[in-house]
Order: sequence, then structure tokens, then C-alpha cells
Amino acid sequence: MKVLIIPLTILVGILIVAGIILNNSSPISIPSSNKNNSQAKVTGAVWKSIDGGRTFDPISKVNGDNKINLSRNVIDLKYGAGNDIFAFTNTGGLFKSSNWGESWDTVFNSPVTGNTFAVNPNNSNDIYIGAITSKRARLYRTTNGSKDASWPEAYTEPKSGTAFVSIRVNPKNDNIVYGLLSSGVLLKSYNKGLDWVLAYNFKDTTLGLSLDQNNPDIISAIGLTQLFVSQDGGFTFEASTPKLRERAVTGSQITSFAINPSDSKEIYIGSTGELIRTRDFGKTWENIRILTPNLVLPVNNISVSSSNSNVIYYTVGSVLYTSSNRGESWNTSDLSSTIKNISTLLIDKEKSDILYLGTN
Repeated sequence: MKVLIIPLTILVGILIVAGIILNNSSPISIPSSNKNNSQAKVTGAVWKSIDGGRTFDPISKVNGDNKINLSRNVIDLKYGAGNDIFAFTNTGGLFKSSNWGESWDTVFNSPVTGNTFAVNPNNSNDIYIGAITSKRARLYRTTNGSKDASWPEAYTEPKSGTAFVSIRVNPKNDNIVYGLLSSGVLLKSYNKGLDWVLAYNFKDTTLGLSLDQNNPDIISAIGLTQLFVSQDGGFTFEASTPKLRERAVTGSQITSFAINPSDSKEIYIGSTGELIRTRDFGKTWENIRILTPNLVLPVNNISVSSSNSNVIYYTVGSVLYTSSNRGESWNTSDLSSTIKNISTLLIDKEKSDILYLGTN
């Protein structure tokens, strides 16, 4: 293992996790399988709208093997470099489209239980995958957009009971990679995943992580009840508690969040029947009046357009809500007749009325 020169502030963290830093000199093979891919008819788990979410068309055509398709549980959609879009399924499939979803290529096809993934925004061949294998959270990586079954294992969690919920690559320095575990442990690599150190421990169940694309030293992490913000690359975090209404059954837990890509101080938090916003990293909060809030189902898949921050989307069940004026008013698209269980949402980089949905 290479020796890293680590700032003094995290030497204590290194000692704490000395037993879990992985030497990954030997690659492993993710087993490939067609076990769950024998559907003859593609029903579609990725959908595209070009009219702001009023209508959607399925886009699930996979090139090559006609036994492999995207009519499986798509849990995440992300951009790579350029126009590349990636779709990730929790049954171990990763697919890439370079033509806005018209067709997809298989990056890998495996029965491992996938949780999350990340693509280097500057190089689509540089991919990280968080998965559960043999009841342990593991992180795999390829540097060549691998279509074969050999992916080096970059990290293994020593105990069961946790999973990777977010992986992020620093857009200004792709040597730096973050991996957030559901247990609240934030890992950091300074050499593209070859070695890992403990960056922070939130000591709370965590849901996700976001980096400011212009200043990636600004990091936001979300727990079940708190927002954590760092402005020094993850060495220190300030915590704040969003002002959510207490529900008799569900309590006041956070279910989703989104960062304004144009202003990382503006953060949206979703809960059951509620959407709130801060414009100052959590110092103050305001309630956003949402259309016909459902008091049973959670607000999910909040997303703010990178090309027009006035445009906001969120979902509740199979209903899509759209605002073009920063949440002052909303339009509704009930997609239940064709689309079930919306799992993720991705807005086009340049046109805020083009969006993609992943379903399961």
C-alpha cells in the first residue's frame, strides 16, 4: 500500500480505521449472470420526457444481447463525461448511453446487490460501484469502462449491517473520492480509491452526499434528522436540524434532499408531506407550499435544474410535481397508468424540460 501524506487533523481518524483500510493489490471478478434478464419483452424502466414531464416514452433498448434489457429495478441515473448517461440497477447491472437514452451499452451485468455508483465527471471510463457482496459493503472500481467481469475491489467494510449510500468524485481533482456509508462513516481517498482514510463520522444514519461542482471543498451530507455542511473538504462539518413537522406515525425524518447546482447554500429537504428549503446552509429554513401534500407518502427525488434553478421537480409515489418559479406554484403529472414506483430523476444538463426517470 502506498504511504499517503495526510493532514494532521485526520491522523486520529486514520488510527481509528487502521483496521479497515484496504490493500487492494489483487483484483476480483464480479460474477456475471443472465439469471434475471430473460424477459422477452422490454417494458421499460427508464423513461424520457421532452415536455417538462407531461408525457414520457420508455427508452430501454440495450445494444447487443437481446436477453439483457433495462426492464429491471433502476435505482439511479447519473451523468458521466460529455453526453454520457448511466443507469444503475440493484440487480447488478450498469448501462451507458451516449445518445440521450436512444440506446444503451452494457458496462457490466452481474447478480451483486448494487447500492450506488459514481462516474468521474471528466472521464466516463472511471467508474466506482458500491455493492453488497457476502453481506459486506464493498466498493469496486474500473478505469477502462470495463465490459468484462474483472473489477478491482477498492474497499471492503469489515462488518455487516451497513451499505454505501453515496460515492462522489471531486470534479476538480479526480484523485479525491468520497464514499459515504449508511452508518454515518465518511471515507476519503486521495489516490483514486487505492487507499482510504476516515474523513468523518457523523454518528448517525446517513442518506446521501453532495459536492459543490464549482468548489468541491463544500460538501453537504444528509442524515435522517440533520444536515451536515463542510467548507474545508470534509475535515470539519457544521450540523443543523431542519424544521420539519412532527408526524404521528412517521415522525419528522428526512426522506430526500437536493442541492441547487448554481448555489450550494440553497438546499431542499423532503419529508412525509413536506418540502422545506434553506438558502444559508441550514441557518434558517422556510416551508415551500407544495401541491396537495400526501400525508402518508414521502417526498422523493427532489431535483433542481442546473440550467435554470427556477425549475424544480419532485415525486410522491408515481406522481411528478413540477415548478418553473422556484416552488411558488406547481404542475402535476399523474404517471400511475404507465409508470410505477419512480426511483430516481435526472434533468438534462442544458434543457430543464427534458428529464429522465428510473423506475422499479
